Parts: sequence; structure tokens; C-alpha cells
Amino acid sequence: MSLPDSDYSVKSALEKMELTESFKTFVTGNRELWSTFGKMDSHLYRKKLMKLMEKANLTAEQKLIVYFFFAVVKKKSRVIEGMNGLPDHQKSASWFTPVMTFIAGTMTDYNSQAKNPDRFPGTHVPTTNPGLDLLMWRLMTEKEDRTIDNFFRRTTSVQLHLDEAMQAKAKSGYKFYWDSVVTGTKNTMSVEAPQHREAYYETSAGDTYFLVNDSMKELKPADKDKGYTEKEISAWIAIGP
Repeated sequence: MSLPDSDYSVKSALEKMELTESFKTFVTGNRELWSTFGKMDSHLYRKKLMKLMEKANLTAEQKLIVYFFFAVVKKKSRVIEGMNGLPDHQKSASWFTPVMTFIAGTMTDYNSQAKNPDRFPGTHVPTTNPGLDLLMWRLMTEKEDRTIDNFFRRTTSVQLHLDEAMQAKAKSGYKFYWDSVVTGTKNTMSVEAPQHREAYYETSAGDTYFLVNDSMKELKPADKDKGYTEKEISAWIAIGP
């Protein structure tokens, strides 16, 4: 037998709950947590990463080097393996120990390992600053390999402010990466096979980031409404040796 509508009124519902002082303290004492609770995006991830870098007292150069290594490879364990394999004169550089300490103590291989607020998933480093990730790609890539097709096979390219034709190329490259480059996962906690997912693409494509120049400044497209054209992307790719 159903209850009378009056038993489901706002007044009745409020009378069946209690706002305790302990819960009010819990809510008001964790306001920063609620700003990202269950809704992390590239901007919130960037805020978290920069705060962790600041907490670790990384210098401006050391912060950039963290971004660089995760532009080369997005998995923490592989970054550490690569850093350990650097020549001795590189490992004796002033940046090496602080960067290694930060990556070893803060970064994780997978999202599922980054539930602690003091941990950060390496896979999200590039997406927090797509223009910077693409600048690192341009600097580390031989000129003959800096093609527009390879540019758009960087998944961060879909986050740029692109015109319609370039966004179509970016989507094609994004799909190629997830369907052809990523062949599996070693994450035992993963519940999804890695593959192109339209919803994930749409989320990334909803961003409108800018390219970054060698002076570490955002380089905006000529048409700020439509976004970058193929001519603009090609000219940026061709900069430098």
C-alpha cells in the first residue's frame, strides 16, 4: 500500500534527516576537495599537478622537465627506467635528483593508483597542458618526422582550438592511436579495454587550448572563433631544426 503524498513532502523529508555539527565541519573543512569531487577535467588536473610541484619545491626548469619526460612516455615506471639509463653526466645534473624524487614519490602508472590526494597519474600529465606537450614533441622529433599526420597522432592535439577540417584530422589521429598503437593494459584494476571511445574523445575535443611557442607563451590562432587552420599548424610544426 502506497503512502499518502503528504508523507513525501519536503517538510516530512527534512524532519527525517539531521544536519549535525560534525558533518557541517566535515563539509566546510574540505571545500577544496568538493571543487574537484567526481568531476576532474584537464584544468582541475593541471591545478592539482602544479600544486604538487609547488609543494615539492620544484624549480621552473624542473617542472618543465617533468612535463618533458611524460611527453616522451606517459608511464611512470618507464620514465624512471629511462631516467636511470641516462648517461652519468646527465644524472649528476642539478635537476636530476629533485625530478626523480618527485616522479618516484608522486606519480603513478594508472588512474586507479592515484586515489591519494598526494599522487598523480602520469597519463594525465600531457592532457593538463596540450600546447606544452606538443611543443615537447616538436623539440624532440626529427624534422622529417614532424608531419601533420604525426602531429595529429598525439592525442593531445584534439584538445587544441582547431577549425572543423583540423578537428576531423585530429579525431582520425586520436582513433588511430587508441585502436592501433595501444594494444592492451597491464593495469590489473582496469575494467575497460583500451580503445577509441567516442565519449572520451568528445570530452577532450571540448577543450580549446592554444599552441605554445619557444618563449613559453600561448600562440593564438588568427581566427579566434574558428581555430587553427592547416596552414597555421604546418607553420608551427616547421619551426626549428
